[in-house]
Amino acid sequence: MLIAMRIYSLAAVLAAASVAGAAAGAEVTEKELHEVSGTLSKLDLSSGRGLLTTDLGRPIHFEVPKAYLFENVTVGARIALQLDEYGRAVKVMDSSVPDLIGPQNGEEHRRPLAAGSDDGARP
Repeated sequence: MLIAMRIYSLAAVLAAASVAGAAAGAEVTEKELHEVSGTLSKLDLSSGRGLLTTDLGRPIHFEVPKAYLFENVTVGARIALQLDEYGRAVKVMDSSVPDLIGPQNGEEHRRPLAAGSDDGARP
């Protein structure tokens, strides 16, 4: 009976610790994350550090707490990162060019070329 009570209390303590850990991990909100994009210049998974260079040439140093986030990413790739307030990479996204290309379903999409254009049609 005493052993069963100790096992039960140990299980309760472990359950409380896991709930507290989950709550601490949930404290990071979208407001606290910073999104940056650019070219991955350096990545050293053994030391857990990387360097992203923005399109304006600004170096962004970051930490890699979870190496699996970068398993399909190579140096020289254009990526977007979500960084927490401590400069740790929380999310890695492929920064692709297709959003710059028009619709691919065969329809022509017209946009105004200047701010004063009324319908965007070409003469």
